Amino acid sequence: MKLIAIDPPTRSFSRWLTDEEIGRVLAHKRGWRQAPDGSVLAGKIRKMLISASLAQLGAAAVARGWASRPRVEPSDGSGPTHMMWGIIDARTDAEITTQLAEEV
Repeated sequence: MKLIAIDPPTRSFSRWLTDEEIGRVLAHKRGWRQAPDGSVLAGKIRKMLISASLAQLGAAAVARGWASRPRVEPSDGSGPTHMMWGIIDARTDAEITTQLAEEV
């Protein structure tokens, strides 16, 4: 199975990021890859399933407080998305996988 490198979103953090874009940012930062079925995997040799999709990863990150954004989207779609890098970087891939499995 050939894994696809995940690029960061083209939109700026000064705008509200969708769940998929938040998942894309996290996956890119951690060096995770995307499988042909859309799932997110960690590791090059021993692959570990992180999430079923980028959107699910982003939604779980918001739910767990790893990312935050305005409660209600402003009418123009703007509003900052904040990534809690310290919280994300302090966890191993295995810890993240375990915590995300609790969300499903």
